[in-house]
Amino acid sequence: MVDAEFPVIAQAQTAAGPSFEVASLKLTEHGRDATGWSHSSLHQAPGNLTATNESLQGLIQFAYNVNQYQIVAPEWLSSDNASYDIVAKAPPDTALDQMRQMMQTLLTERLILAVHKETRTRSGYDLVVAKNGPRQLQASPDGVRGGTNSTGGQVTATHTSMEELARNLSRWLKEPVFDKTGLQGNFDFKLDYEPDPSQETDTHPSIFTALQQQLGLKLEAAKVSMEMIVVDQAERIPAEN
Repeated sequence: MVDAEFPVIAQAQTAAGPSFEVASLKLTEHGRDATGWSHSSLHQAPGNLTATNESLQGLIQFAYNVNQYQIVAPEWLSSDNASYDIVAKAPPDTALDQMRQMMQTLLTERLILAVHKETRTRSGYDLVVAKNGPRQLQASPDGVRGGTNSTGGQVTATHTSMEELARNLSRWLKEPVFDKTGLQGNFDFKLDYEPDPSQETDTHPSIFTALQQQLGLKLEAAKVSMEMIVVDQAERIPAEN
């Protein structure tokens, strides 16, 4: 049965393009621990793709190579009620782009997913240097392994560019963020902010305040035109494997 939040579509999207040699897609319980934390993952390796407890929205992100904020869909696609386990196999030499196309086919066949693309103008942010200038951004020498560790609003970044920081901010804010700082190279820095946007304290400021006070950077509101994936149809319960 097609989810009631979608209008009836006269002609469903048919599967096309490459397919996995074999694939299992099952609805799973989105289990959470006592703190409300749940684990989900999607791993792609030569000839193999495995998703565990992954939301339909997350699967669409992988399939169409888009960010979360580029998907227009009912809220249930990212809820605990629409989580899936997938085990899929393809030839070992299958390229990543083909794996994405195979995922599109799998979602079309098993969840009757139908989407279309359109360009929309939406709100976003430009990451710029604040009036007090960049602060506590230590230049990172070449050859250092980069990475960002973020846990509960405590961020430790190593050998990280401003472009990468903007991408992380997009993920944390669920909004598009673009690097307009003009700062070149890679940096080491720490950032401490309150991940709950409804709360802010002196020791745990909002991400907007923390960026300005701790790093001398600022998020400025901007309008962004970008391609969006609009979900027209989807079923929560998959067809049989």
